[in-house]
Amino acid sequence: MSIEDSWEGLSVANTYPSLRRCRECGQTQDEGHRLQRCTGCFHVLYCSKSCQRKGWKTHKLTCRTNATTLGEVSHSDWNVEMQNLGFESFSNFCDVFQQWKDAHGWALHMCAAVAVMQSSGVDASQNPQKMLSFSLTLRRPGDLHSNRNPSLVFRVEDQHLINLEERLARAPDFRAQWELGAPARAAQNAKYATHPLFVGILPTICILQEMPAAGVHYFPQFRSNPAMRPYAEKLAPVRDIVLKDILHLGVGSINAGFPLRCVLGPPEEVLPGRFVRSHGTWTWQQLFSDWSQYRRGQHRGLDETLDGLRSGLPPSALIDLIHSLVLS
Repeated sequence: MSIEDSWEGLSVANTYPSLRRCRECGQTQDEGHRLQRCTGCFHVLYCSKSCQRKGWKTHKLTCRTNATTLGEVSHSDWNVEMQNLGFESFSNFCDVFQQWKDAHGWALHMCAAVAVMQSSGVDASQNPQKMLSFSLTLRRPGDLHSNRNPSLVFRVEDQHLINLEERLARAPDFRAQWELGAPARAAQNAKYATHPLFVGILPTICILQEMPAAGVHYFPQFRSNPAMRPYAEKLAPVRDIVLKDILHLGVGSINAGFPLRCVLGPPEEVLPGRFVRSHGTWTWQQLFSDWSQYRRGQHRGLDETLDGLRSGLPPSALIDLIHSLVLS
């Protein structure tokens, strides 16, 4: 059950297995049906005019901003720089980057939740407003990334919270882009405004070290359910090491190639998987249907990540703890 329905816990992000799909209904591309791009920003995909009309109320908040950004950078110098890094163009880079964020949405949200919990909690992250910065690198600069698995293109090297106003003061160009995103932030706040545990949104920025490119995303922030307080008190002595393990699992899922994704139940579970190419898109396939079924040797990256856990808790328990916000 998602956070919108249960009024508690961490959002499990989207549950669609395919990265190339309709923005409105989630339909994927197949041999008999090709998706069409929005003619405004040439970035968002739809399966039909009907879905495009239905989604316009939400998409119009970012369509103009996306189109403006692409227009400003889609000249020869930027495209040459993109080609040197292994992308056909800046537009192609944006597609790959968006698919990478989509592939790892659950892990990125999990890492964001841990960063806030390690830094005085959700209230402190809102006043003054903080932003979470992810530092990324290309796995293999110079290789052609257009046909490669998008979930494997970037690595997370570091993450830390920064003061938003200080960031805006140092970067006038970023301030201009930030102001263009005001309608989208207002819509996010309105979406969760009636949630009794909603605190505000946490902006996150992914900065690519190889070039001056960054993408901003927003995660909703919630206080933990008061009913969880007794569990939090029991976990207090090991809280720090558990949070480190959760972060290690989240970053490991991105860097070691086992993207975490929600599988709708019953029961609903977050499981590791891999993306495979099918009908012109990359589709996620789970490695197993329950964490208890995992055996060493099935996935080297998962083996190495699990070896780095120190709390003694299994991955399923770590995911349940961050999902329920018990450690907030």
